[in-house]
Amino acid sequence: MLPNAQEWRRFYDIVKAKTGVDLDLYRSNQLQRRTVSMVESLNLKSLDEFTKWFGESAVNQRWFLDKMAINVSELFRNPEKWTEMINKVLPELGADKKALKVWSAGCSYGAEAHTLAMILDQKFRGRHQILGTDIDQDALDQAKRGEFSESDVRWVPREYKSTYLRQEGNKWFATDVLRSYLNFRKGNLLADRFDSGYDLIMCRNVVIYFTDEAKEALYEKFYNALRPGGILFVGSTERVTNYRDLGFDTGLPFFYRKPIEGNNQWRNAS
Repeated sequence: MLPNAQEWRRFYDIVKAKTGVDLDLYRSNQLQRRTVSMVESLNLKSLDEFTKWFGESAVNQRWFLDKMAINVSELFRNPEKWTEMINKVLPELGADKKALKVWSAGCSYGAEAHTLAMILDQKFRGRHQILGTDIDQDALDQAKRGEFSESDVRWVPREYKSTYLRQEGNKWFATDVLRSYLNFRKGNLLADRFDSGYDLIMCRNVVIYFTDEAKEALYEKFYNALRPGGILFVGSTERVTNYRDLGFDTGLPFFYRKPIEGNNQWRNAS
């Protein structure tokens, strides 16, 4: 099935009208390939049939948005970056002296938010607040339950697993202590207004699906949402190539800081 440009336009328009999600901000090749797979999985004959089906109910619209989300859920994924978080980034943010305001943007099942909550409780215990947002309601529901599979917890250090996770059959669940740091709600990174004053924003393995223009606009919004000295943590394939133009400095790969006036040095980066 090879939908033409007019069919795609009709589909993009109804998605925006019904959900507010602007598919023009996503990389077209990846988005269209995934959409065609959905059409075929429903045994529909054309994209126009799928467009009609999409418009028929909120349930269908939610199904599409949930399928479009790319959910990566391993706790402590890329362990070396979490070691840098412990040894350099959190001390840079003064996590030992104050309560941090943190946002996990595009949080999926909440793996990174839960990972950070473990680290903060173990190393920098305090009244830290971690917000997780995502467009995928099913993923958010799982994040709120603090539920993970065996494969999700494979990188969790033994001392963290025994303290912060409990096993029930082939599932693992976050303890109440861990969940006390966390709050999850629905959010659209490309459309929402952001809160401000964040010490740390984590947005990893999300923007690779956005157009270059959408990425730049999002990074600018992140910059404005950080307090001076606040840090943006991105995925291991997501370098912010124009970070200086956006106003960031960097002392570590994949960590970008909003400078403090008169202070351009990271205390702990070396």
